[in-house]
Amino acid sequence: MAVSLLKFRRSATQFAVRQAITVSSLLSAERQRWAVRNLAAVAGAVPMLRARVQENMRLALGDSVSPEASRLYFHRVAWWLSNSLAVYHSGIAATSVLEDTNFDGSMQLVTDAMAEGHGAVLATPHWCGHELAAAVISRKHPMALVVRRAQTTEQMTRKLNWYSALGVEIVLRPNHASAIKDAAAYLKILKQGKILAITPDLLTGREYGAEVELFGRRATVFGGAFAIASMARVPLLRVFPKWQADSRVLIGWTRTDLPDHMDDRDAVIRAAAQDWCSWFEEKLRGNPQDWLLWLDKRWSRFLRETPRLLRAA
Repeated sequence: MAVSLLKFRRSATQFAVRQAITVSSLLSAERQRWAVRNLAAVAGAVPMLRARVQENMRLALGDSVSPEASRLYFHRVAWWLSNSLAVYHSGIAATSVLEDTNFDGSMQLVTDAMAEGHGAVLATPHWCGHELAAAVISRKHPMALVVRRAQTTEQMTRKLNWYSALGVEIVLRPNHASAIKDAAAYLKILKQGKILAITPDLLTGREYGAEVELFGRRATVFGGAFAIASMARVPLLRVFPKWQADSRVLIGWTRTDLPDHMDDRDAVIRAAAQDWCSWFEEKLRGNPQDWLLWLDKRWSRFLRETPRLLRAA
């Protein structure tokens, strides 16, 4: 029964996505953005959805999270969805995304890293609009995004159309690929002096990830970004959005260089993953509304079911 219900939900979701793309193609880019922003505003007004976001924020970050954060979250989602739909239909150059997304002075860290000529790994959370930001970044520095294959041919076609509209290079990670094949594909990008972008903020099993402390709990996140940066001895870049009052976005950067003198590679990866997660949580505490995955089912279940670590008195 549970499996049938899951299949129904997935089918319903894909039908809704298909219909949204078809119907919106009949509208101008401005009307597309207007319609999606209004739909997101309606979703944000639904008490159950708003309460779920606020509760997940509280479970992750504590009772001090302002109720305003859940309202702003739906504003971020509206910006992301409305611009994404316009980009999908018309390409990023035909939208206002390139004008609305800029860089602060820390962009020099990226310029310096790329001048070293060995490429870099960009480890970014799923900030709202992170792929739109990646498209803007790629116009400054060559970059490839690590992308997982979709489950169906229809979904894969839609995915490829999306990245084509963004104008970004991607590296498809085959289903059930070996770690060696993955590493070879990623190292090839770095050898070309490009940025390799990976999102580590996804939960996984211990056999695939690095165990860290995040949101006061033990979690296992994908460690590939840190393993590749360590193996290739390239800088690890971290990016974060700074939303302006007029809904424009400034992109800020930090840089980390992993130790290259330690014999225990696993220890280096675990330490790098923990450092990244601590940075991510710190950024999130300042702006909890910026993270897209507050309604992700795996994260929601993790926050509800995983007990907090006990602290010594």
